Amino acid sequence: MKLVNIGCGHHYHSDWINLDLYRSKFVTYHDIKNKLPFPANDVDVVYDSHLLEHITKKEAKRFIDDCYRILKPGGIMRVAIPDMEMICREYLSNLDKGFDRGDQKAILNYMWNKIELFDQVIRRKNGGEMLDTIKKGEFNEDYVRSRNGEELEPMLDLRNNKGRRISFKEKMSDFLRKENQLSRFAAGFIKKADPQRSGEAHRWMYDKLDLKILLESVGFRDFTIVKYDESRIPRWDIYALDKAHGGNYPRKPDSLFVEVSK
Repeated sequence: MKLVNIGCGHHYHSDWINLDLYRSKFVTYHDIKNKLPFPANDVDVVYDSHLLEHITKKEAKRFIDDCYRILKPGGIMRVAIPDMEMICREYLSNLDKGFDRGDQKAILNYMWNKIELFDQVIRRKNGGEMLDTIKKGEFNEDYVRSRNGEELEPMLDLRNNKGRRISFKEKMSDFLRKENQLSRFAAGFIKKADPQRSGEAHRWMYDKLDLKILLESVGFRDFTIVKYDESRIPRWDIYALDKAHGGNYPRKPDSLFVEVSK
């Protein structure tokens, strides 16, 4: 089967064709603002994770249409995005607990939910309010881990075992050396690029209805919400693209996972 992972970052598998804004042994450079480098009806599976929110709605429509073009009839597209509905439900729940009962833990969680909703859209410096909040320790660590998983480890692990403060730039640089990768998101932090130009910022937020409308608008069918470890993609379990390195749980717990067919 011909399997394509678009915007792979450092989460890829050697059985797949992996595309991103850098090159390595298993990753091919491609800017998704350009046409995908495949002929029509050529690919069995297309997968992208936390990519759509980083491009405009117009760009997303063009990208999804191109994914439809390259898929074979009956081919599968799998999409993972930050789930705006989930964030909003968490926000409203913690808002009520914080306001009505003065629950201090709920108030911290409420403030984190607002960061999830707005920070990466409006931020003008690398890391934004999210990084500042973590540096100040003004967050509920258990809750943040449950919401954002291991993707926030470079931010959360700001101190080594001896208590020496490690800069976020140093921590991220070490992370990249270990992975032998250079994802666009991480590169924005290292280079101190403008988040609005580096790809770090969010351009839109999706929920299940918005995503369903987008996917069906280009012809996709069989819209199905799935879990991180379930799929119609053969041998999905061995690829572990949505699975955390540390155990049997999603690497991005705040995600909505969806599959559609051509």
